[in-house]
Amino acid sequence: MTANDGKLQGVALITGAASGIGRATALIFVKEGCTRLVLGDLDVNGLSTVSDELKRLNPAVKVVSVKVDVSSEEQVINLVQTAVKEFGEIHYAVNNAGITNDKRVRTDELPTSSWDRVVSINLRGVWLCQRAQLQQMLKQPANLATRTGAPPQRGSIINISSIFGLLSHPTVGGYAASKAGVLGITRTDAIGYGGDGIRVNAVCPGFIKTPLIEQSIRRGANYDEISRSVPVGRLGTPEEIGEAIVFLASEKASLVNGVELVVDGGYSKL
Repeated sequence: MTANDGKLQGVALITGAASGIGRATALIFVKEGCTRLVLGDLDVNGLSTVSDELKRLNPAVKVVSVKVDVSSEEQVINLVQTAVKEFGEIHYAVNNAGITNDKRVRTDELPTSSWDRVVSINLRGVWLCQRAQLQQMLKQPANLATRTGAPPQRGSIINISSIFGLLSHPTVGGYAASKAGVLGITRTDAIGYGGDGIRVNAVCPGFIKTPLIEQSIRRGANYDEISRSVPVGRLGTPEEIGEAIVFLASEKASLVNGVELVVDGGYSKL
């Protein structure tokens, strides 16, 4: 597979693609030239809406939508198998599906069920997805041509963590633990598979206007003060995170491996 004026030539797989960062990432992949996408989410109606958006953006786009609970090993395997059956290979994988704790409380008040649910989706889900993606990418030829003259690569995996994988807050409970775990998974497999032509990186979004933030606000979180405290003076947009994700996924980032890219307007530097 040869590069075409910097356009993305491979197949992209995105979980949590029905809204927020996942949706924005899918749109940016298409804007950067990707025409084959596999979208996974539990929200089938949302996936249909995003698929229609992508096809309006570029009628040549082919989209496969798969209902998937990423905490289920069987459903994750089916997601990857469906992608391969349709397109033959997977080159860019974005493990974005995630949830927050249903209660913003300190640890002594956090129900075990809330902890288990968050860790199951945010951490187990990323690990299951990444394992299945690695198993597939190892079967593929290294045919993603780079723009830099570096050796062709097999694929690129982007895991979505959070600034709370790096920072602390009294009420982020299982969420922070799960997102810190995502960084551990990323570091481990960046080292383990870089020599196989597979790069693994993480993006750590800050406070972004997504459905998860809206859920937090409904549960009593107040983001007004946070917005004012971010050095750039605002919350981020899903599209800004999507741009970072697609860069790391692309052949432009051929030497970028094992990074934890913080995209938070400078909040973590306070």
